[in-house]
Amino acid sequence: MDDPQNIPGSGVPEEFVDPGCDHEPALHAEPPVELTGESTAPIVPQQRPAEDRQAAIAAYEDAALRRRGFRHNLFLLLSLALAAFILTSWILVRLDAPFGFFSSGPQEIVRAQLRALDRGELRPAYDMFSPRYRGQVSFDTWHELFVTHWRMFHADVVRSETPAYEGPGVTLEIYLHGADDKDYRAHFTLIRTEGRWWIDDVHWTQEADEHDFSRT
Repeated sequence: MDDPQNIPGSGVPEEFVDPGCDHEPALHAEPPVELTGESTAPIVPQQRPAEDRQAAIAAYEDAALRRRGFRHNLFLLLSLALAAFILTSWILVRLDAPFGFFSSGPQEIVRAQLRALDRGELRPAYDMFSPRYRGQVSFDTWHELFVTHWRMFHADVVRSETPAYEGPGVTLEIYLHGADDKDYRAHFTLIRTEGRWWIDDVHWTQEADEHDFSRT
């Protein structure tokens, strides 16, 4: 009698097969792909021709703006220089107009003395008188006259008459407006000796009442 434990093939269990199903090989699923937020390589956007044109236009506009700013500053500088030149010319014309342009000779001596008187430079003004005048009127006497009527001598020239030549001398009348807000007329007589012009006589007269302030 055989031992039931030694039955052939009893040691290996038979695989249970469902008779209602066809026997097909098992399908193995692929491992899932992990999606992460990090990319393996940076994406570099390529610049398009339209963007190139915009950049070129912006650069051109910036250069044009700089050129306009430079031209504006240059124009402003030239305008200021021109204004300064016009102002200087106007001042010179205002000073020289009563005597005319390029005045010389006796007119220049009269203008020089009037400027010296206006600045209070008495000694240079006195030295423009002729030797005859200085021999008759001392500097102290003339200085006292200036101090007494200093508002009259601080005057602006309004206009001058045309010099009148009389023999060896010249007469010239100057109309002035004094610091005392009064109008004056100065009558100069000049002579030429020793190679230059001298003031040989001068009369200062107030226009309103014809009062003679200075006469020699």
